[in-house]
Amino acid sequence: MILRRTPVLVVAALATLVALAAPATAGESKSDQAILKAGVITKADVPSDWTSKKASSSDQQLRAPECREIKTAVDKAKKNTPRRRSRDFEPSGSSATSAQDTVYAFKNVSGATNFFANYSDSTANACFEALADELARGEPSAGTPAVAPITDLQGVGDEAVGYEITIPYAAGGESTTLYVDFVVVRQGRVVLGFGFSNRDVRIPEGPPIVRAVVGRVADVQASA
Repeated sequence: MILRRTPVLVVAALATLVALAAPATAGESKSDQAILKAGVITKADVPSDWTSKKASSSDQQLRAPECREIKTAVDKAKKNTPRRRSRDFEPSGSSATSAQDTVYAFKNVSGATNFFANYSDSTANACFEALADELARGEPSAGTPAVAPITDLQGVGDEAVGYEITIPYAAGGESTTLYVDFVVVRQGRVVLGFGFSNRDVRIPEGPPIVRAVVGRVADVQASA
């Protein structure tokens, strides 16, 4: 059976990019708490047959020099910014499909904009290419990975950017492709990082989940 270990590798790799498994900071305001509650994926956002588990921790470090700017921004945000991590969601019995997210509530729009910029500037693609290589090395049956922009994020939040990693596999006479999607959205002073994986095709549940969660955050901010 191929791809058995892949979701673990995906979650660990994504954790290094937005501190998915890091504990929340103290000193959250009521407004922050409402935003953070709205910004995590919940059971209502995924199909009814999906299950969830507590977010897994990871000691993996993002060592690639191409990711230095992102790592520096994440390390700073971990110390100063309230955040929440969703549970890890996946279909029952799946070996490759997963969905999770992290939400950050910055003090102001400027702070959120500066953090988001690390994922949309000219160096970010090189970081995701390094991540793709790392994921492929984790599976001996993997072929050469590729990274492409996600282009259907128009109208999602105030700013949005996405990267799709595809990794071909061939083992035991079976060929397939793992799709790993990473989406970052800024909505006002909030930044959300989504991680998805799926086998054979891009995860169809991903875009509706992103829009539902971002919409909730926008509603909370509008009512504050």
